[in-house]
Amino acid sequence: MGAHFRRGWGYRANIATRAVAGSLGAYLVAACFAAAAARTLPLPRLDAIVPATMLAFLVAPVATIWAFLAPGPLRALGGILAAAALLAGIAWAAGMPAA
Repeated sequence: MGAHFRRGWGYRANIATRAVAGSLGAYLVAACFAAAAARTLPLPRLDAIVPATMLAFLVAPVATIWAFLAPGPLRALGGILAAAALLAGIAWAAGMPAA
């Protein structure tokens, strides 16, 4: 390997942070989105779960792509956590759906 293939620890930490934000963080965002959507859709409880979960499958790749397109690794991690916190707050504020 030549010298141009060597990368420092900063680069590796950057990629590792983005990978964690893009995998675990995307799962967290998708789960919070599914909970928020299931509680806010104007459908009965069992009928709202399916479309909310299907939409969450579209949200997870978007969160992963955003984690790698963010200007910095801490901004990627912070953005993912902020999105998850916002969606969790919406789910909490919506409360349990009526039976």
